[in-house]
Amino acid sequence: MGNQNELQMLSFEAFKDVETMECDILVINFECAMVTTKEFKIILEARCKSNVPILALLESSSISDQFEVLSVGALDYLECPVADEVYEQKLNEMSKWKWYYDWEEMKKQL
Repeated sequence: MGNQNELQMLSFEAFKDVETMECDILVINFECAMVTTKEFKIILEARCKSNVPILALLESSSISDQFEVLSVGALDYLECPVADEVYEQKLNEMSKWKWYYDWEEMKKQL
């Protein structure tokens, strides 16, 4: 997506200790074990910390898992493994929605 972007990686344990998120897009990778135990509440926690678009990466997910991820607040999801081109395209699409999330945050402050 260009050289002005930076990727930060956090474990779920480290993420829980972060009080505010400073990012444009949040990508959450759900490992197979997290999908089977329905650990999608991490999306809700992320939504409470920051109003940013969330992309969920899912391994071995069912249609109900995909629906659940979207219903708890992810903007979109991708099935892993995913080709780099598809991943880059999805991030570019999601970055176009940043204006909406910025607008929602600004409305809260008014």
